[in-house]
Amino acid sequence: MSALSIFESDRQTIAVVANPIFLTSDLRMMRGAEVTFEVFETDANRLENFVGTTQLYYLDGRLFWAALKSLEPSQGTHPGLSLLRDKPTLRGVFLMHGDHSDA
Repeated sequence: MSALSIFESDRQTIAVVANPIFLTSDLRMMRGAEVTFEVFETDANRLENFVGTTQLYYLDGRLFWAALKSLEPSQGTHPGLSLLRDKPTLRGVFLMHGDHSDA
C-alpha cells in the first residue's frame, strides 16, 4: 500500500492524487516498461484527470516520469484489497518514461 503523488506544474509542490494504491507489478523505471496497480475508485478522483498524460510522479520514495495509459474498472486482486472486495476498484497502467533524471 502506497500513496501516489504528482508534482504540480510549478515543480515546487507535491499533491497526493491517489491514496492508497496497491502495486500489482514491480516499479520498474526503465523506459517502455508497464507498471500496474489497483486503487479504490473513491480514492482515485484526482488521478482520473491524468489518464493519457505524462507526469512526474512520486511513489515509494522514487520520482519518475510516466504516462497514465489507462485507469479502468476491475475486480481487485491485490491481497491488500481482500477485506473490501465489495468496493469498486480501478486498475491502472503506467507506461514508464524513466526516473526523474531522464527529464
